Amino acid sequence: MTEFERLRTGMVDGQIRVADVTDRRVLAAFLAVERERFVPADRRDIAYLDVRTPLGGGRAMVEPMILAKLVQLADPKEGERVLVVGAGLGYSAAIFARLAGSVVALEEAPFADAARQALAGVDRVSVVEGGLAAGAPGEGPYDIIFFDGAVFEGLDAFASQLAPNGRIVAPAGRARPTKATVFRVTGAELTGVAAFDAAAPTLPGFEPVEAFAL
Repeated sequence: MTEFERLRTGMVDGQIRVADVTDRRVLAAFLAVERERFVPADRRDIAYLDVRTPLGGGRAMVEPMILAKLVQLADPKEGERVLVVGAGLGYSAAIFARLAGSVVALEEAPFADAARQALAGVDRVSVVEGGLAAGAPGEGPYDIIFFDGAVFEGLDAFASQLAPNGRIVAPAGRARPTKATVFRVTGAELTGVAAFDAAAPTLPGFEPVEAFAL
């Protein structure tokens, strides 16, 4: 067993299993995907710590435990199409590639190019470069739209990108900490059910709108 394999097993056993992540497929995916491939080269020594890993440009990866709980909440099924918004260097997209049918990883420059390099050889994942707030409607519709970071505004624009009976999973809310929430289209509206606290780095384009008093 290599050092990274040992650290990955420790991450799953010491951070993820103890956080009520019990889905065997999810646990197997986190054991299989090499997280060190999806962090900046100078951060690989902290790839498996229970911390946010900086990506540069003010961005950071969600802690492994929170990500695993969010993925379990999304409940991906074989054959489903997934959009990962704010995919960073592609770690969560690689996880979903083992659990679903196909994955679109949406990112802005320069992260999109870095994600393509990190995801080279990972089947069923494509990287789309563009503004996160617009989504990727041309690649949809999606069974799951997964936000790999906190969102405070702008989710309604994604309702039209969902397949029938699709869901949006995001750390969302109007205040911190955000709540891990599953959103579905009910009638003409997007409605959500919160599951647990999920503090996460805010994704660009989804920051809270400041209210100004007159």
